[in-house]
Amino acid sequence: MDQIINLILPILIVVLAGYCAARFHILDKGTGNVLCQYLFYFSLPFLTFTNIYRAGLDNLLNGRFILTAILTIFGIILLAYFVFRFLFQSEGQNLIMMIFGSFYVNATYVGVPVASMILSSVVPPLIILMIQASFFFPLTVFLMDVNSGKQSRINFKDSLLLLVRNPILVATLIAIVLLVFQIRVPQFVLTTTELFGKPAAATGLFALGFTCYLPADQKITKPEIRRALTVTLFKTFLQPLLAWSIGRFVFHLDSWWLTAIVVCAMLPTAVNHFIVSQKYRCSENESKLIILFTTFGFTIMVSLFLYFSAGF
Repeated sequence: MDQIINLILPILIVVLAGYCAARFHILDKGTGNVLCQYLFYFSLPFLTFTNIYRAGLDNLLNGRFILTAILTIFGIILLAYFVFRFLFQSEGQNLIMMIFGSFYVNATYVGVPVASMILSSVVPPLIILMIQASFFFPLTVFLMDVNSGKQSRINFKDSLLLLVRNPILVATLIAIVLLVFQIRVPQFVLTTTELFGKPAAATGLFALGFTCYLPADQKITKPEIRRALTVTLFKTFLQPLLAWSIGRFVFHLDSWWLTAIVVCAMLPTAVNHFIVSQKYRCSENESKLIILFTTFGFTIMVSLFLYFSAGF
């Protein structure tokens, strides 16, 4: 129990510190954007590169873990579609946003620091990041464009530019290329990338807490709260349960990778969800609630999972 408290309580404290900084206006409201930009363009890419390079291809290209993650995401998409389409009568962009929030995890700002503490490796959330960023996020944006009338067919050029402009993915690809061709990186380069990457854990959690304080522009309604809570149920309970079931009974993952897939599956919904909601002016209140609910739901669920998986 003490070990779990030592893992989870620091995470909660840092997230809470970020929330209080926003709630009580200790830092300017633009601080969240500055922190996220620093993480996105500097700290996380270097952290990503270092961890992938040191992990090696054998750990990165774990086919059973990748297939478990992909099947889990498709399973949640299917379940969420039926629930929100037929139970909540959601349609068009609103339906896409609810499904998007139900499976899309915060693999960077939360996944990286949490995995480094619980698993002593950030490779699992980085694998999830590549899966999401290379396919599911571009697909979601495309579907939102189609439903807004902006686009009627897949634009491969725009999709490729979307990927190239992501420095975390670029860092991932560089590390993989170096590993494939067995190119040795000088130690001073690795030391430099490690220095850039070290602030990512605390900064990412602080930025998440800061972002969680998102004052509503308009009154939040009860249907919006119900939809957000339903997404939270999918995100923090059903997705990790499905991931555990597929990982254990279908692909027979060992205990470390099984823990990794469950922890990654229950990560809170990424801030990208709120960014998309702002861009398309769709489900904005639900998005704010989803990020807040899934963040605190994650801390509860991961604590319970670690408690019971440890044999208590």
